[in-house]
Amino acid sequence: MKTKSAGQYSFDNQPNQKNGRIQNIVFLLIPILFLTTALPCHALEVIFRSTATVVGSSVTLGDIADFNNRSDQPDLAKTLAAQTVASSPEAGQKSSLATRNIIHKLTQIIDSPESINWGGAEAVTITRQGVTITPQTIQGIIDAFLTEHSKELAGVRCSFTPTDHPIPFIVPTGNLQWEVTPSNPAIIGSNRFSLIARMETQVIKNFSVRGTLKAMAPVAVAVLNLQRDDVISASQIRMEPTDISSIRAPCLQKEQVVGKKVLRTIKAGSAIELTNIEFPPMVKKGALVKILGQKNGLALTATGIAKTDGKEGQVIKVKNSGSEKEIFCRVTAPGFVEVQI
Repeated sequence: MKTKSAGQYSFDNQPNQKNGRIQNIVFLLIPILFLTTALPCHALEVIFRSTATVVGSSVTLGDIADFNNRSDQPDLAKTLAAQTVASSPEAGQKSSLATRNIIHKLTQIIDSPESINWGGAEAVTITRQGVTITPQTIQGIIDAFLTEHSKELAGVRCSFTPTDHPIPFIVPTGNLQWEVTPSNPAIIGSNRFSLIARMETQVIKNFSVRGTLKAMAPVAVAVLNLQRDDVISASQIRMEPTDISSIRAPCLQKEQVVGKKVLRTIKAGSAIELTNIEFPPMVKKGALVKILGQKNGLALTATGIAKTDGKEGQVIKVKNSGSEKEIFCRVTAPGFVEVQI
């Protein structure tokens, strides 16, 4: 501002002083402004993705967000990444998470929430990975069970055909263990298999599959009609592959049949069941037998008459020919019995 005094013009020096002070203030503010704008570059940036895929039963921040590499707080980044923010959906399913809720939850446990810059999507769609169990998968599990137990079935070859195919379902990824239980503990004759899928100690799925079990094995079949009380010879039978799932007691070896007596008529071409045959008695009623015994280390023998039929191991009454007394003896072989003295 100009002022006039005693006919002369002169300049007031106060404006110059103010300008100087303003310049000093500006120079002081520049570094502060620079530091203020630089701080965000060193803050931890958490950027939410719009979609994410998880495997386990829980969702962590690291599953759904990315962390910048400019942060000078790597420990904070690791800690945040490991924080559980939600439960996962069921295997093969999806769910949506609002990021504002996640931010609110995490800022409550952070000492310096202002040191984090949050960004990215406002919501994250979570998809949980899973393994699809198809009817073919279940068939394979049952087949593997039958193969594993084939040794217990003495050469019987089993195959299972489901009548009600289960609907495909999804289970979590991981080490899945299957427990298979046939409706008949002996396996043969089963019309249903129960399956339990476990992961560690947790039951994931429990269901049953109905169907038809075919059990093929060589069995003794009558070549011709066998009448009651016939004693079967080797020429009267043949071993033929047969489905034994409906046969109660099949004869799987020739030795089980040859020399046995028929209890009821067996038609030609029919499988011979153990319940329809028996060994003929080693000793017949009225037959002369030799009685064996021991006393004080001495072997004693006598003769007698069998009072009843007797199979091997059976105890029957025998009349001692010498003493005319009836005694109990055990059948040991054709024509021989043993007495305990």
